[in-house]
Amino acid sequence: MEQPKTSSPPVLDDRFTINIKGRDFVLYTGLLDLAHRKGLKGITVEAIQYPTKDNGMEGICKATVESKDGEEYTEIGDANPRNVASYIAGHVLRMAATRAKARALRDFVNVGMTCLEELGDMDDVIGNNGAKTASNTKKTAKRQPKANPPTDDQGSTETQKSPVTPIITGSPKMSTAQKTAILNLSKRRGINEEELKTMVEDAYNVTFDQMTSKDAAQFIRSLQQAA
Repeated sequence: MEQPKTSSPPVLDDRFTINIKGRDFVLYTGLLDLAHRKGLKGITVEAIQYPTKDNGMEGICKATVESKDGEEYTEIGDANPRNVASYIAGHVLRMAATRAKARALRDFVNVGMTCLEELGDMDDVIGNNGAKTASNTKKTAKRQPKANPPTDDQGSTETQKSPVTPIITGSPKMSTAQKTAILNLSKRRGINEEELKTMVEDAYNVTFDQMTSKDAAQFIRSLQQAA
């Protein structure tokens, strides 16, 4: 007699894990993917503490994950400018919510790995090299030789502004597709254009339109991880 087929329980997709210094971490997107396959009904988030100068700009949120079977998993997440990446320092409440959701989702899907977004030293993990690279590039940019200022008939000199020296980079400019992806992801995250420009300038020391292809790719990954 043929045995009835049993479906295997859903497991975490390896594409959503990352190894850093010999330790495995799970991405938030991976937790969300697995949760949907395990019967996620919804996630609710409540702000417990809004960031203010009096509390060190620390935001705290509570997230509750509910399954289609009626199970509930609740966790707390916190974030402040000292335990998030530099370009997220102005958006700590949003990161606190993400961390709370990640912890509640980990309980729901029974994943013991720490979520990448839960880490405090995000600069060391996802890389804050963009600002350093831009800074170093400026130092190594070729300097234009100074020309002698023109003089008039009386021998006085005219004050002229020195020409702006372009920043020489080793990466091509951000592509149109990358720019569109960043704008779309920012819109989904509730980040307006002014906030986006500030985040880019703080992280890479260049304007949004001056981003290189390499920095744009890194920034896209960061926005995807901050879901």
